[in-house]
Amino acid sequence: MYANRFFKFGVILAFVAVIALTIREAVATSATALDPGAQEAQRLQRSRAAEAARWTAMGEYYEKLNGSQRIMRSRTADAARWTAMGDYYEKEESQIQRSRAVEAARWTAIGEYYKKLEAAQIQRSRAADTARWNAMAEYYRLKNLATP
Repeated sequence: MYANRFFKFGVILAFVAVIALTIREAVATSATALDPGAQEAQRLQRSRAAEAARWTAMGEYYEKLNGSQRIMRSRTADAARWTAMGDYYEKEESQIQRSRAVEAARWTAIGEYYKKLEAAQIQRSRAADTARWNAMAEYYRLKNLATP
């Protein structure tokens, strides 16, 4: 009989504890919900704790790394970067040289075109002048013949 009473007492005590903790949490939550500043303060506190944990972990990681490992990785990364940049500029230099050669050929061709065009225009201009002067001479010769 005592075991049955003890069991009932334990169940009732657990039930009362659950209700008390639930009421306590509800009161704390409602107080926090009513105070936005408290929520913001809790968020900032959690954020700062997370940042501190992150930076602590990063510090421990780099502390564990051997100094020579960091230097070797850094030098390897630098070497790869500078090699890639050298390759890039080497290709760019050859592209610049090709570009300049193409531009030189283009300007040479344009110069030759204008020289030929000028020669052709000069010939056409001289031919036009000759035709005009011959026509004027013929006009005045015919005019002189027509006048008594």
